[in-house]
Amino acid sequence: MKPGPSRRYALCVAKKGPEPIPETTGAGGRGPHHCGAKGQGPHLWHVNWVRDLVIIGLVVFLVWFGYYLRGIFTPLLIALFLAYLFHPLITWCERRFSLPRPATIAGLIVLVLLVLLLLGLGLVPIIIDELTALVEKLPGQLTALSERVAEQFGLDISNLTNEIDASLVGFKVDFEADPAGKGAAIIKYVIAGTGHLAGLIESVAGAMLYVGLMAILIPFYFFYFAWKFGPLTQAFDGYIPASHKEQVAHIAGRMDGVVSAYFRERLIISGIMAVMFWIGWWICGVPYALLLGLAAGALSLIPYVGGVVWPLAILLAYLDRTTGTNPAGFSLWVVVIWPSVVFGVVQFIEGWILTPQIQGKSMEMNPVAILVVVFIGGAVGGLYGMILCIPIAACVKIVFQELVLPEIRRWAQTH
Repeated sequence: MKPGPSRRYALCVAKKGPEPIPETTGAGGRGPHHCGAKGQGPHLWHVNWVRDLVIIGLVVFLVWFGYYLRGIFTPLLIALFLAYLFHPLITWCERRFSLPRPATIAGLIVLVLLVLLLLGLGLVPIIIDELTALVEKLPGQLTALSERVAEQFGLDISNLTNEIDASLVGFKVDFEADPAGKGAAIIKYVIAGTGHLAGLIESVAGAMLYVGLMAILIPFYFFYFAWKFGPLTQAFDGYIPASHKEQVAHIAGRMDGVVSAYFRERLIISGIMAVMFWIGWWICGVPYALLLGLAAGALSLIPYVGGVVWPLAILLAYLDRTTGTNPAGFSLWVVVIWPSVVFGVVQFIEGWILTPQIQGKSMEMNPVAILVVVFIGGAVGGLYGMILCIPIAACVKIVFQELVLPEIRRWAQTH
């Protein structure tokens, strides 16, 4: 008796040669089943929802495992990220100057190290001087501000100013005792957080050793990843089903455009903005102009977040002119107008010249969506979450547009 269409699985009949097996919808409801070796029905792996659960569980485990050992994987990820950022430049230099790829990478590493060394020799002394002056002056300035606010507005902000004073005094003591160690500790915290390995290294040899290891490991890993970046990406090609290669290549290309636009182009824009903020506020007489410019440039990596430095610059200019032993007195032009003009000009250049010419509109997200995503990323992952949430959200949007929406439209047309 011929099996009817209501039967759940197709039967495997062994004859002289394999016979075509009718395609029937399996337990997952999304495709044909495959029979076992003796015609006993599909293996567990061939059930779609079981396979999906295994893949999701594997991804969750890998994320948890990487986070648990982030002290080890952080330099690897940083090196891989840098290899991705510099891959187009390395490829262009390799073709333009007909140099072997390892020689191109080695030359790039030497050039970057020289630039960082020159910038360090020129900027680090200024940063140290501004940071020292800020730590010395700010506690007294905040105390005077607290008294002035209490006198004129009846508000008591002494608790806030006392907490800031205590933090600044503690930082000053540590920095004066061991400036290199304090700077290394800050770098260690930014790179690896407070992982188990980072704590172990700190207890054994201190943060200086950890930063020294990172300075050695990251260029070493970067050299290998940049050298083998092409073969590494091509290695995944063999694991993509032939029927989906064109679609996967299209989606991966869109994602690469979004991520590269955010990180490569946004880094360039943020660096230019940092220089413009620094020079502009320095000309206007804003104190700690280099620190404020670097902070504004770094925060500009996150859209609409760099603006928090603007009121801070006005506040520091106000405190510098109205407190201390010999205050120059309040001036609306110096304290408010000129710093605001600098901020407005830089934002105008960024919005109408730098972003259209360098980054374009490849992020494919409107301002409202970006703000919502930034708030969610900050609530979930802090500063790192705010930086990474935008490219992740843009990639999720691409996947939704390419895979989910077509299925919804197809379903809507058939029902």
